[in-house]
Amino acid sequence: MKKSVAIIMVLALILSFSLYAAAESVETADASTMRLARTEGCVFLRDEAGTDLSFRENMRLYSGNTVETEMDSRAGISLDKTKIVTLDEQSFVKLQQNGKNLRVKLENGAMYFSVSKPLASDEQFEIETSTMVLGIRGTSGYVEALSPTASMVILTSGHAVITAASGEEQEIYPGQCVIIRVTSSGSEFVVSAISPSGFPALLTAELAADPAMAKEVASQNNKTDATQNNRQSQTPSGASQVPSSQFPAAGNGQTSANDPVQSAIDDAYSAAQESYNEAVSAALEEAFRGFNFNF
Repeated sequence: MKKSVAIIMVLALILSFSLYAAAESVETADASTMRLARTEGCVFLRDEAGTDLSFRENMRLYSGNTVETEMDSRAGISLDKTKIVTLDEQSFVKLQQNGKNLRVKLENGAMYFSVSKPLASDEQFEIETSTMVLGIRGTSGYVEALSPTASMVILTSGHAVITAASGEEQEIYPGQCVIIRVTSSGSEFVVSAISPSGFPALLTAELAADPAMAKEVASQNNKTDATQNNRQSQTPSGASQVPSSQFPAAGNGQTSANDPVQSAIDDAYSAAQESYNEAVSAALEEAFRGFNFNF
C-alpha cells in the first residue's frame, strides 16, 4: 500500500514538471539556470556551507547547493531546459556547475534523470556516487546509492558509460541494470537485464507517466537476452554478465559470511524484494497493460 501511495506522489510530481516546463518556455532565463522545480513532503535546501535556506518552487539554485528529502518526500530539480532529475525519498544530492559542465553528486538514496535533448559537444552532465561516475549525453534512467561501496544504474533510454572509482569503464544500454561494487581488488560490474517486477517505485511512476518510454524499455528488455553474448565482448575484465533477465536477487548461495561488501549488497537486495511487493506489481501491471511484459 505504501508503495502505491509513493507511486501516486511521484506521478503528481511528474505532472508538476510538465506545468513547469510549459512556464519555462515563455521565460527568458538563462538556459543553464538550475531551479528547484517542485517539492513534496519534507525537503531541505542548504548552501555550500551547510546553512539551511528557505525556498519556494521555481527558486533558482546555485553550484554547491544541497537538496535532501525525508521519508515520503520528493524533490524535482531542473538543471536546465532539457535536463531534469527527480530525487526520491530519503535522498541527498549536491549540485555542481561550472559553465556548461553539470554534476549531481548522489550521496544517499536514489534519483531519476531525464535528458530530452542530446548534449552539445561542449556540454557535460554526470551523476556521481561513492563508487562510480555516470556520463550522460542524452539518456534517461535511475541511479541508486545502495551503500558506501555499491551503486546501481538502470537505463531506460539512450546509451551511457559508467566509470568506476578505480577507473574501469562499462557501457550500459536501455533495459539493463548495472551494479557497481568496490571490492578489495578494485571495482566490479554486475550486468543484468531489468525485470519490471523489480523496478523501484520512482522508476515505475516515471515510466507509467511516459508510455512511449515504457514501450521502449519493454522492447529493449525482450532484446537484451538475445544480444547478451554480443555485449560480453564489450564487458571489461572486472564485469560479469547475469544471464537471466531477472533483477539480481539475494540469497543465491554465493554470499560469504566474511564478506561485508557482499553482505551489504544482499541486505539491500532483501530490502528491495520486500519493498517491491504485490502493490508494486499490481501498479506495474496496470501501468504497462498492453506491453510485452511478463508479470
